[in-house]
Amino acid sequence: MTYDAFINAERTGWHERAEVYASHTARATLQIVPAMLDALRLRPGMRLLDVACGPGYVAGAAAALEAQATGVDYAAGMIDAARHRFPDLTFEVAEAQALPVADGTFDAVACNMGLFHMGDPALAMREAARALRSGGRFCFSQWTAPSDSTLYAALFAVLKEEADMGRADPAPDAYALSDPQTVTRMMDASGFDDNTTRRLDTVLIATGPDFFDFFMQFGVRVPLIVAAQEPDVQQRLRDCINAAMTPFQTPTGFEVPMPSLIYTGTKK
Repeated sequence: MTYDAFINAERTGWHERAEVYASHTARATLQIVPAMLDALRLRPGMRLLDVACGPGYVAGAAAALEAQATGVDYAAGMIDAARHRFPDLTFEVAEAQALPVADGTFDAVACNMGLFHMGDPALAMREAARALRSGGRFCFSQWTAPSDSTLYAALFAVLKEEADMGRADPAPDAYALSDPQTVTRMMDASGFDDNTTRRLDTVLIATGPDFFDFFMQFGVRVPLIVAAQEPDVQQRLRDCINAAMTPFQTPTGFEVPMPSLIYTGTKK
């Protein structure tokens, strides 16, 4: 099975969301960056590649620690946003599954919430290994499975009940990388050892009175499922998702637990 239609739609979706990433997606993903840089054992002068860099936050944080950081992303809008936000760094439109870098170029490779969007995450892991010198470090992050995520358990319970999931394009399993044992095997096969997993208590801090509206800009996968439904189903999804999030409402929006995992390995 190929996922070309979904991947192209996601690329377009992230391109279109580049300007709102800071006010939406980054409210969760930025919480992960310090732990990733710590796991990479980043030091001044190290060469870091930020894969699926989005607006460049990992590269920017690494540069603030005096690393030599660069980033790649498949969405041109994200690269434009990264160049605008971090004009002194280099960013390039490129695929994580075919990195435009020579073997052994980097000391560290990071991918913050990017691998599960890819049609072949194992290939992306092998590309990260190829880009690293021997002894270099690779770290990527992943949301926990719905069974261990307040947010995604609620969302997918509503989708399962109300949506016709068959109307959406076939997509890679968003939680295939949420199982540490599976990832450890993949990392080992991709050329990494000293593989570790760390769980983070990430929280989605959403703003505004309507959770559904916020979340439709937070990511792309769920909005694609919603957009594939009939108008009456879309309205039910809005109502049910907002109702499910009511217990997490705050004076300024919502705070919903959505734990994450960071996986780290050393190139053999």
